[in-house]
Amino acid sequence: SSPSSAKRRLIRNTVPSAARISDVSTRFELVEAISQSVFASPSAHPGPVYAAQIGQALIAVQRSDVTTAEELYSSLDAIRGTMYPQCPLAPGLSTDRLFGLLAHTMSNLDQAASHFEDALTFCRSGYRPELAWTCCDYADALRDRGADGDREKAIQLLDESLTISSELSMRPLMERVLSRREILKA
Repeated sequence: SSPSSAKRRLIRNTVPSAARISDVSTRFELVEAISQSVFASPSAHPGPVYAAQIGQALIAVQRSDVTTAEELYSSLDAIRGTMYPQCPLAPGLSTDRLFGLLAHTMSNLDQAASHFEDALTFCRSGYRPELAWTCCDYADALRDRGADGDREKAIQLLDESLTISSELSMRPLMERVLSRREILKA
């Protein structure tokens, strides 16, 4: 039997977010099938379409799928600069961070840094869990870019992410940050 509409929304929005948090890519084929059914509907409301695209974008990031990242980068422009709810139980995702992740996936590291800066500014207004994730993801982009001052800034971002994630008991992020700090400090 196929999942109910509410279950489909939960799957479409939660599975890619959980995969990003846990770094375990599972059930993507189900998310993709649900997303395709949303895209195929001629009467789909923009909300579910954006949610499906965000789920697809997070999958593209997990898979390092440059082609899909490029397609979604263009199609999601209308929701840039917002906080998009992942599911009723989650605080949401900064779309600026999502754009940073997509740009990073496309190896456009200067653009990724610009998006992550926007996400930092947005999240500092009260979105601490998302700020912690943004700091960590931004540090990854800076590490890969390797410009003057990037390593030092990446370490500062990881320290901030670790502080927040420790205070909020965000264990998967704490573990991710600690592994990245070891790499940068080596």
